[in-house]
Amino acid sequence: MGYDVTRFQGEVDEDLLCPICSGVLEEPVQAPHCEHAFCNACITQWFAQQQICPVDRTVVTLAHLRPVPRIMRNMLSKLQISCDNAGFGCTATLRLDQLQSHLKDCEHNPKRPVTCEEGCGLEMPKDEMPNHNCIKHLRSVVQQQQTKIADLEKTAAEHKHQLAEQKRDIQLLKAYMRAIRSANPNLQNLEETIEYNEILE
Repeated sequence: MGYDVTRFQGEVDEDLLCPICSGVLEEPVQAPHCEHAFCNACITQWFAQQQICPVDRTVVTLAHLRPVPRIMRNMLSKLQISCDNAGFGCTATLRLDQLQSHLKDCEHNPKRPVTCEEGCGLEMPKDEMPNHNCIKHLRSVVQQQQTKIADLEKTAAEHKHQLAEQKRDIQLLKAYMRAIRSANPNLQNLEETIEYNEILE
């Protein structure tokens, strides 16, 4: 969806407005033949309903769309827009192409990550800080660690049990082999012959 026209200083050229949402073009794309421009999100949503240009009704699909000309991108980038956080106290007005970088560092951004300085060091959105409770957070961390430790202890116990079973199976197999050799002396002689031949080789 496009940018609200009221956020811009001065008048905005009509060619820079999206005919679907009436806002200033955001991530603009253009139809190849009629050259009408739209916000990428707006025209994508439009094409989900019908595969025609919303202005002149010519047939066009999402695959046909292309970036707008450089001159239009330059015109858009030079527009002066107010910060998204104007309602939270930011008075900055800047070029449209600088908006995203500004928002990342805007001190009035309620979702800007901040670090708790009361002891726990948790990073959280700025607007969640007033309701943050260090003790509650640390208790949650301890509980998570205890759960992980319990899971590891359970896994270790299972591995220990499996190892004990394997050792028992090996002992049973050895006893079975000894019993076979005792019951069949020829097998014992054959085993000794094989071992002797292996030594000679």
